[in-house]
Amino acid sequence: MADNKLIYAIEERIGQPDLFTGRKEELSYFERWADEISMKLSRSTALLSRGKKGKTALVERLYNIIYTKNGPLVPFYFEVKEGSKWIVDFALSFYTSFISQYLGFKLRDVSLCRTIKSLDELNEIALKNGYKAISDNIKLFKDALKDKDMVDTIWNNAQSAPHRIASVTGDYIVQIIDEFQFMNSEIYWDTGKTRVANDLAGTYLSLAESKVAPMLVTGSWVSWLKNIIRGQLPGRFIETELNNLKEEEGLEAIYNYSIITGVPVSDDVALYLNKLVNSDPFYISAIIRSIYKDKDLTTIDGLMKTLDFELRRGSIYGTWMEYITRTLSTVNDKNAKKIVLFLSKNREKEWTRQEIIAKCNLPYDDREAENKLQMLIKGDLISEGSTSIRYKGMTDDIFYKVFRYKYEEEIENFPLEKILDEEREKELMQIEALQKEIKSLKGREKYYKGHILEYVLMKYLKFEQYKKENAALKDKIYNPIQGAEFTRYQEVKPYKVMLEGGREHEIDIWAKSYEEGKDLFIEVKSWEKPISKNDAEKFVKTVRDMKTLGIKGYFIYYSINGFEDDAKKYLDDNGIMYADKKSWAIV
Repeated sequence: MADNKLIYAIEERIGQPDLFTGRKEELSYFERWADEISMKLSRSTALLSRGKKGKTALVERLYNIIYTKNGPLVPFYFEVKEGSKWIVDFALSFYTSFISQYLGFKLRDVSLCRTIKSLDELNEIALKNGYKAISDNIKLFKDALKDKDMVDTIWNNAQSAPHRIASVTGDYIVQIIDEFQFMNSEIYWDTGKTRVANDLAGTYLSLAESKVAPMLVTGSWVSWLKNIIRGQLPGRFIETELNNLKEEEGLEAIYNYSIITGVPVSDDVALYLNKLVNSDPFYISAIIRSIYKDKDLTTIDGLMKTLDFELRRGSIYGTWMEYITRTLSTVNDKNAKKIVLFLSKNREKEWTRQEIIAKCNLPYDDREAENKLQMLIKGDLISEGSTSIRYKGMTDDIFYKVFRYKYEEEIENFPLEKILDEEREKELMQIEALQKEIKSLKGREKYYKGHILEYVLMKYLKFEQYKKENAALKDKIYNPIQGAEFTRYQEVKPYKVMLEGGREHEIDIWAKSYEEGKDLFIEVKSWEKPISKNDAEKFVKTVRDMKTLGIKGYFIYYSINGFEDDAKKYLDDNGIMYADKKSWAIV
């Protein structure tokens, strides 16, 4: 679905919508899953990953796509937040959020999706617009609220509302519940908040099987949510984990964040950063948006200094310490730190409980060790192995560095200065290996297939083209047009346009100039074959259609592997500028 048509019914917390990068396969999967709800084919699903990997961004984007489609499926999004709540207050919040969003979808009123109305206000809206089934349901819920001691009845009325309303109205509803694991830790049965509802998630045992209102739940505490699903909701959810971005998508994210935030990133730094963080979207965002005062991502040395800041004081450190401190405070044992450090340092293999006890010199018997290890698994500081007695460290180099810098001196009395020296020596070896890998042109070009070439060109136009040492536009293209030249650009991004006959077209790059009539529109092809005459004819038609619409600027056809002779002639005859990797060498 084209982003310029997307209705942002709920505000996406990623910020600027263009920051949503990659996740094409995952979004396509969940769009199909959502489409199949109206065929009663979709099962409730749990989306698992560590915090800030992009789960919320993905489900919020999915919500807005479903809202925009305006089909038979009604989206409902609810976040279970940290902080103690009485179950009656929680039920009221859940119920009014659902009814507000349901009416917002039906009435095409975004404000209802973004605000929570009172029960009386919602009832008035429902009656005014002929939604009797909703009004009847609101009355039922208000009746339940009259006796606040009947907490089971109140919660049952709230949580079952999506299924019951879908059953009565013939609609289909997708329930997106973010941070589902907190249902078992943040909600209390009593007003004094002394009796935690640690089995509240289990009340979905029947409703999770609904085919008219299936659930999509997420969790940032992966092992914790897995334990809830497998223990209290067995067989009800399909589990799927959100992994890092693909390598190409990681590079896309780096260039995209760089362009949107205005933080220059050199090509070599982009390649190394992507390798260094294994295309993790949170780490990429954290480094590019780092508040390190001397941040310079145009050099490898600048990147490493920024990373060092993030590992010891920045948002990467802060995010991991949230997991670490919460879990260690629960375990409350110095030996737990020793276990995490040992498994992280030796994360290339699995270790049995007895091996861990021996290697870490732990004062535990087997049962005590199992309990401690399970607590660390629940806190996502270590992972389960392939059997019930095997364990392994987090396969995340960044986590290992954060934990090592913070705790190794305390655990092993090894000075921090020597730890830092060791890690920097390893980083220098990594840099040298990567530089060899990308040294040849062939090696570099493999990184610029797909959409990456577009981002490299965008970065050039945004940050580099106006420098005096760079060639003029006419020196980078074939068939230059009189007066065509580089200028400073306000923004650089893709451009979508609706052409004659309702045909939508996306130009890969639009460099919006401060000067009227000097915008650049560049179609980019990284195909292995040269552009044919037929391809050239399609581009020329697009240019003509855009000019007919009054769109002014310079149009360029960029093909990394050039053009066939008859394509060149056709472009020349029609006054179209074009370029390839020989004329405009950016890789």
